[in-house]
Amino acid sequence: MASKCLHCRTNNAQPLMSIETLKLDKSLLICRACSETKEHWDFPFKYSEVFEKRNIKFIDYHPDYPQAFLNTDVNFSPVIAKAMAWKPADNKCGLILHGETGTCKSRTAWLLFNKMWLDNYPKKAMFLQMRKFERIIENSFEDRDHGNSIDSLIKLPLLVLDDLGKERLTVRMETDLFSIIDERTSNLMPTIITTNYTGTTLCDRFNNKETGTAFVRRLRDYFDSISA
Repeated sequence: MASKCLHCRTNNAQPLMSIETLKLDKSLLICRACSETKEHWDFPFKYSEVFEKRNIKFIDYHPDYPQAFLNTDVNFSPVIAKAMAWKPADNKCGLILHGETGTCKSRTAWLLFNKMWLDNYPKKAMFLQMRKFERIIENSFEDRDHGNSIDSLIKLPLLVLDDLGKERLTVRMETDLFSIIDERTSNLMPTIITTNYTGTTLCDRFNNKETGTAFVRRLRDYFDSISA
């Protein structure tokens, strides 16, 4: 659940972003309604003046949200409406959006990711295209910090892997992918995946077929599936 506004203790805190750096400012956990109140007994100042001085503003979208997907109508596709109604459960903590290219999988994933991020702010959430996932793995070896990088992905309150199957699936990569999905599902951590592949075709991409079979089994056991 999102952190509550420090004033009313009822409304969820709304994300704030620095206009200069485009980074989140988590120092103030307040809602819009309380920010518009002229004064608070324990904060004798106007938030409008504080926002102007610190050059911050409320945002409705995650800072990484693609410009092309902004203001997408949830009725744009039946898939979007179905996905937006999804919630992680104890028996199904993940969601797979699968289908051919051009069927709104990434757009849908971003909408759901943003909704879940707002509902759980300021908990950390990450949306990773698989090329970025590859880069994290590669950089972790260069920085000699591979174990910590994998642990951070495992512990994220919300993780999206976009276009699973488009990565260069080396033995190292498939081992890391399995480790992340295995531990996240074991701990019921919400995970969203988009892919063009089915279970069989995804398994066929693995160098180690035993790892591929185990990976797909985790997806079938712990993920709901929506076809785009």
